[in-house]
Amino acid sequence: MKKNLIIKIILSVIAVGIIALSVYFLKDSFKPDYDGVITVEVINLDNEVVKSKEITFKENDELSVLIENNFNNVTYQNGMIMSIEDYNTPADWSTFISIYVDNKMSEVGLSDIEFKDGTKISLIITEFIFDWE
Repeated sequence: MKKNLIIKIILSVIAVGIIALSVYFLKDSFKPDYDGVITVEVINLDNEVVKSKEITFKENDELSVLIENNFNNVTYQNGMIMSIEDYNTPADWSTFISIYVDNKMSEVGLSDIEFKDGTKISLIITEFIFDWE
C-alpha cells in the first residue's frame, strides 16, 4: 500500500513538472539575443504618422514592453494591442490596429514578431470593411 502511494506521489510531481515546463515554453515570446534600434510608428486612418520613435533595445527585451515604455495610453487585451496614444479600439471593432513589419502585414501577433536592428514596426489604424458579396 505504501509503495503505491509513493509511486503516485512521484508520478504526480513529474506530471506537474512536465506541465509547468510545457506552459513555460509555449508562453515564451520572442526575445532578441542582441542589441539594436527599431522604429515604431503609429499611423491614423488618414495615413498620417501620429508618432514615430526610434527605440533602442537590449538583449531579451520584449516588443510589447518596448512599445508600452515609449508610447502613451498603451493597453493590451488577450495579447492584442487595443489602444495607443489617442486611439482606442471601439467596442464594435469598426476600426482596429493592424501590425506591419517592414511594410508587410504581420502574420504573427506582437509578442511573436522577430525584430532585429533596423526593423520598422507600423501600428496602423485600420477601418473594418465587411463585404457582403
